[in-house]
Amino acid sequence: MVAPDDYCHVLRELGDRDKSAVRAFEVFHVALPLVGNGAVDKGKLLTASIGALGKMGRPDLARRAFDAGVAGGYGNTVFAHSALISAYARSGLANEAMGVLESMKGAGLRPTTVSYNAVIDACGKGGVDLRFTLGYFRQMLKDGLCPDRKTFNSLLAACSRAGHLEDARAVFDEMIHLGIGCDIYTYNTFIDAICKCGNMELAMQVLLDMEAKGVKPNVVTYSTLIDGYSKLEKYDEALKLCEKMKSMRIQLDRVCYNTLLAIYVKTGKYAEIANVCDEMEELGIEKDTVTYNSLINGYGKQGRLDIVSILVQDMRKRGIAPSVLTYSTLIDIYSKAGMHGDAFNVYLDFKESGLKPDVVLFSSFIDTLAKNGLIEWALSLLNDMTEMGIKPNVVTYNAIIDAFGKSKVLTEDDPEVGDMGIVGVYGGQIVRVANPVSRGGRSATDVPMRRSQELFFILELFQKMVQQGVRPNVVTFSAILNACSRCNSFEDAALLLEQLRLFDNFVYGVAYGLLVGSREVWSQAQSLFNQLGRMDSPTSSAFYNALTDVLWHFGQRRKAQQVVFEGINRRVWENTWGEFCLDLHLMSCGAAQAMVHAWLLNVRSIVFEGRAMPEFLSILTGWGKHSRITGASTLRHVIETLLNSIGAPFQVERFNIGRFVSRSTVVAAWLRESGTVNILLLHDERVQQASASNLVPRLQALQL
Repeated sequence: MVAPDDYCHVLRELGDRDKSAVRAFEVFHVALPLVGNGAVDKGKLLTASIGALGKMGRPDLARRAFDAGVAGGYGNTVFAHSALISAYARSGLANEAMGVLESMKGAGLRPTTVSYNAVIDACGKGGVDLRFTLGYFRQMLKDGLCPDRKTFNSLLAACSRAGHLEDARAVFDEMIHLGIGCDIYTYNTFIDAICKCGNMELAMQVLLDMEAKGVKPNVVTYSTLIDGYSKLEKYDEALKLCEKMKSMRIQLDRVCYNTLLAIYVKTGKYAEIANVCDEMEELGIEKDTVTYNSLINGYGKQGRLDIVSILVQDMRKRGIAPSVLTYSTLIDIYSKAGMHGDAFNVYLDFKESGLKPDVVLFSSFIDTLAKNGLIEWALSLLNDMTEMGIKPNVVTYNAIIDAFGKSKVLTEDDPEVGDMGIVGVYGGQIVRVANPVSRGGRSATDVPMRRSQELFFILELFQKMVQQGVRPNVVTFSAILNACSRCNSFEDAALLLEQLRLFDNFVYGVAYGLLVGSREVWSQAQSLFNQLGRMDSPTSSAFYNALTDVLWHFGQRRKAQQVVFEGINRRVWENTWGEFCLDLHLMSCGAAQAMVHAWLLNVRSIVFEGRAMPEFLSILTGWGKHSRITGASTLRHVIETLLNSIGAPFQVERFNIGRFVSRSTVVAAWLRESGTVNILLLHDERVQQASASNLVPRLQALQL
């Protein structure tokens, strides 16, 4: 070989093809004595080695080579410094890149356009505040250097990552003003910045502009636009662009296919999901972690856990490592399916993976533990999460507070006692996690003590939320109301409700006013219900359920019924009320009981009007499919007890244990009895005339 250019060529080839950083580092040291003693030749070799090591993602080895060059007297050059800055930039190490630039100036070397371009690139990739990145651009101009296309492309990329559309437009306009031609990378980066800000109309204008300027859009251009429409849930527009790509014979890449899969998952088009997978297989496009995450999420939502299992096995077979999102998704899927043992297994696998957990994964598993009654373990995981420096969010706290509000305290005679805990397989052995709070053969006399413990824990959780600046939402309020409905006394419930004052005096005022029987609170409640109407159905119905439960629990039966009617009128519970069939499976125990009274009164009015009725009347409570014992749902038991207590002639249907039926003639006869109407009419234990100065604060509306 003719030194030093041949050795430099070998190093560059190693960086481009071989990707063996250690080998490149060895070649550098072997070649040093072979290129002679000239500082220039050694400097060329050093710059080539730093560049190769940077391409291979080993800025640490690049730094070692650089330090050796400086110590040897041939490394203190603009080229070596610029190459090291680029090496750091490739790995997104912005602080290190900026440090090299400053040391370069300190050594009396004048940075070049290449040096500044590398620093700007590093700042963009490293997530540095955009002001600092633009500051280096201004410093570059101040030093009399002319920016080139790479300068502007790096600036546009930094603006895109920061989501600053106006800065991106200013950079793009300045580039045009200086007469610097835009290439495909320029347009793609600018379009990416626009799409991230959701301005798809402008993005399509830029697409037309680049076509007019003779720059042909490629797969990255369309992939960016498709993703932009997808994130705005404009799926039809995204799919039209896919068809346009195919008509232009632009081959979709893996990113495009992953976006397509995500669209079909969100829209529930499972036949299309299979078609996309087949198409990827035919084209030889291998699935990656993003692909599998979409598929697992989609089939998990569909309840196809058999396919989810096959997908996980396929990932392992192909050597594709699951991401934190993969584990979080699996935990969530198995938890919602009631397969808590499988969720626990996933968490154990995650612990072995070496991945750093995030708040989503912790929240998913805390939710699993809490819903399975393992509240102390959930609290322990919350502490672990905090110790690891991961800040819990409102979802994390909601899961535990809600679990306290819904947990069942088991006594030693309860048939469910023997079936508590999460079972998992770890290290070839079966692991059972028992809950110290709810285990140990508790007697019925321990229940009040347990309730007091729950109250203490919830108050402590609220204090932690305050300390960490976590603002509760309407789901938190629902969880608090659920907990109130399980308090031993009205005083305990009032103490718990008092915590709402820390965050929202309005919600507190409505809930407390209804509980104490204020007649003036209803107008305030209407304002709250209006805001709930702007939320999704599950969130809204959860609040209605929780509010009616606490009202029913503390004897405000008529108020509970008012809230239920409000929910029915606002379509909170879909398909609940029918003249001759009542479907309660989406309602809480308090809401369902209030509804049964109202429904039977309505049937009574039909009877006295002499209207025709079907042969049978029915009340649906569900099969209790989420219970540990099929059919033993709490709601079914509560409704059965209520019907028996008021003497309603309904019986469990023979082939559907979640359905109560009765012949309409039998129900009509019972409803005509003189005492029935008094049994069905509900009353409030507390009725209070509230003045304008007490009970319900006249405050601004809640920002749910």
